[in-house]
This record gives sequence, C-alpha cells and structure tokens, in this order.
Amino acid sequence: MSSTAAAAALAAALLVLAAFGGVEAREAWLSAVAKKVAAAKEAKVPAVIVFGDSTVDTGNNNVVATMLKSNFPPYGRDLGAATGRFCNGRLPPDFISEALGLPPLVPAYLDPAYGIADFATGVCFASAGTGLDNATAGVLVRTPAIAT
Repeated sequence: MSSTAAAAALAAALLVLAAFGGVEAREAWLSAVAKKVAAAKEAKVPAVIVFGDSTVDTGNNNVVATMLKSNFPPYGRDLGAATGRFCNGRLPPDFISEALGLPPLVPAYLDPAYGIADFATGVCFASAGTGLDNATAGVLVRTPAIAT
C-alpha cells in the first residue's frame, strides 16, 4: 500500500473515530489528520476522490430524484447560496482538498456546472441517503436499485 493510500485509509478511520468518540478522540484525530495531510502534500496528491453519504455529499442530490436535498436555506449560508452540501458552507473533503493545495471546493460529479476538466483535481460521488441495503433506494430515492 502506498503512503498516500495509507494516509487516506488512516484519515477515513480517524474520521469515524472522531464522529463517535469524545473530545480526546477528536483532538487525536485532528492531530493525526494534520500530520497525514502534511505528508500527502509532500507526496503531491493529484486529486481528492470522495465517496459517501450526506456527510460528504457536495451537491449530487440536487439532480437525483430523492427527498433528501439541501438546496434551500439555511444550507450554504457561508457560501452565499445553497449548493447541495448538508452544511452551512464547506464539508470535510473541501477542507482536505484545500489543505493539499487543491481547489477549496470539491465538485459534485452530477453538477452540470462542472465538466471533466474540473474533475482533474477531485470529484465527489457521494449521495445523501446512501445505504448498504438495496431497500434504501426504495425508501429514499425514486430511482430503482441496480440488480446484483
């Protein structure tokens, strides 16, 4: 496993720990992420690729037939308009991207305002309401699940 992949895996594990841990866990996570981001920056990370749910969705649900949307106030308050991010501005992938010297906002793959050239430095495939169970699509999304 390359050092960049190891850094990404550690950052993901620490993100889960920070979400469910206490103050000490969050402080440890921030310290570890800062070290890994510094190492990744030296490694010249070319792009940030994001997969996940509403915690990292940068606007893909704006164009998906779902009831899970964040394209209305108060979402996006710090950006001047709602962008589809489930927050008041930027999400963790946006901060990581900027820390690596990449653009400060990771574009949503389904956003028609972006094209292939914009994805050279990162892209987000995350979608709010994502679930491991096929039943998730039947409850939250009006598109059929892909048969496996």
